[in-house]
Amino acid sequence: TRRDLIIEVLHEQDSVTVADLSKRLGVTEVTTRKDLQLLEEQGYLTRVRGGAVMSGRGQLELRFAARQQLHLDVKRRLAARAVRYIEPGQTIFLDGSSTVFQMTRLLRDQQNLTVLTNGLYAALELSFAPGIITIVVGGILRRHTSSLVDVLNPNLLRRLHVDIAFLSCRGFTMSNGMMESDLREAQIKRSMAMAAQRTIALVDHSKFGEPVTASSLLPEEIDAVISNTALDQEYREKLVAEGTELELV
Repeated sequence: TRRDLIIEVLHEQDSVTVADLSKRLGVTEVTTRKDLQLLEEQGYLTRVRGGAVMSGRGQLELRFAARQQLHLDVKRRLAARAVRYIEPGQTIFLDGSSTVFQMTRLLRDQQNLTVLTNGLYAALELSFAPGIITIVVGGILRRHTSSLVDVLNPNLLRRLHVDIAFLSCRGFTMSNGMMESDLREAQIKRSMAMAAQRTIALVDHSKFGEPVTASSLLPEEIDAVISNTALDQEYREKLVAEGTELELV
């Protein structure tokens, strides 16, 4: 649609003019202004004299959408397997990753479930699930991942009872386990895993062998890893040798 194209152009160059957009779209400037007004009302952009600039919300949504599309089919398969661990009456933690986010779309009909999350989009998705109590772990917004880090009351996490923590990561190595590019992201994931009775990692094959800045959990601290069948045989054998339950989908 025209509006999708406007958002795409804004993503590429951060600002647009009415005149340039009208030429690109082959419509009048009046039509273009109406499109910009609607997109502003939806929060995607901010109109300025003669054009528009990308809004903060628009930037967040585009970043998250881009992460979602990477290995999307695999993420959906991992999520579908992960939700089979969940039972009514449980309290679970879902991190803010785009992989774990896929679980939220499979939980809408769940009853008597409490979900803790530091993911903004996970919380928004679950707000449409009447049988789920959603608790957002507050903190500082990390724009790159649309997640909250640096929990304002770290003692609160230690007092929580969580049945299962579902986590993903930016990279995974056998020496450092699950890793994040941001230390604060790694810390909150570790805190939630330590509060949980069981920790399940959703990690597709592309993340193995990719070291990044900060480790959140070592391999021996993870109860189960759900990955896809493209995972290298070497990692399969090493995870099993560590005593980690491994499922391939």
